[in-house]
Amino acid sequence: MRVPVADLRAAYEALARSRGADAEETELYAHGLLRADLRGHHTQGIGLAPYLDELFEAGVMHFGRTIETVRNSAATALLDGHSEAGHVVAARAMDMAIGKARETGIGLVTAKRSSDCGMVANYALQALDAGMIGIAMSTGPILVAPWGGRQAQFCTNPLALAVPAGAEEPIVIDMATSANSMGGVVLAARDGRKLDGIQVVDAEGRYTDEPLRVILDAMDRESRMAGALLPAGPKGFGMVLLVELLSALLSGERDWQSEEISDSSRDRAAFYSQTCIAISVEHFQAPDVFAAAADRMIRTLTASPAAEGFERVRLHGGGAAAREQDYRENGVLVRDEEWAMLETLLARRSAQA
Repeated sequence: MRVPVADLRAAYEALARSRGADAEETELYAHGLLRADLRGHHTQGIGLAPYLDELFEAGVMHFGRTIETVRNSAATALLDGHSEAGHVVAARAMDMAIGKARETGIGLVTAKRSSDCGMVANYALQALDAGMIGIAMSTGPILVAPWGGRQAQFCTNPLALAVPAGAEEPIVIDMATSANSMGGVVLAARDGRKLDGIQVVDAEGRYTDEPLRVILDAMDRESRMAGALLPAGPKGFGMVLLVELLSALLSGERDWQSEEISDSSRDRAAFYSQTCIAISVEHFQAPDVFAAAADRMIRTLTASPAAEGFERVRLHGGGAAAREQDYRENGVLVRDEEWAMLETLLARRSAQA
């Protein structure tokens, strides 16, 4: 079904206000969820909203907390989110990184004791909107086994990179560093589809493409599991580790000495941290020169011959602007059951108010 953008925004704003968000927090929360929908990442937008509300209900996530600057230098900072909403923590971290990059060429800000921040591309795009290269990453609920293992030890550890271009669309890489996102595996289970390759490990330690051998409730975006998600092979596991090291360990969110259960809504360990990096192109070369080179790279690659089974070469982020324009003009295409779940959540929050 198609849902008007204004209706989705109003729904997300109402949910934020029902949890005590002020005007800034409401804007950042609604913007983060809505932009995920507009880019077609509904598992980080409308599909994520019920789970985020569970985190509020469980006391894992809050509005109105003070985000503390624990350490600060010209190019770096460490923040303590004190369980503030992750959309707010990550947006402020990237804003700080952008400010540092203007002065030094690069800013790196990492945050511990945050909460779920949704689509990490939001924060890479935040740097892009400031004319910079943006990198963002996050950790969270423990869902992913190490390559060769069967027990969940990591989050899906999403990573995003946004790079400005000139006349061409910017390159925006937005991915879970696991073989698939939690939302993607749940939707496959819900639709009765096999996964595109071996992406999960079941309770007996068998690697499989059958999501229903792992997902216990396909109608639940953050279903409990009998098993774990997998990294995309040994190279994918390297990406999982990269995010773990630069976010959870660098921030001090996780020390690997204990497994404190912090996601009490699911009775599983979760370590919420984000790292945001902004790179000012003008500290390295003229922005228009960089943009022109990026355009030439994009045109060369997209004009190169396609392989059998492919219509053309596509780059990350290509087509996003057209999709967003379509959704803004004609309504956001969402799954019927997810709109129904959002309406149920709104009715419940209204009744509790």
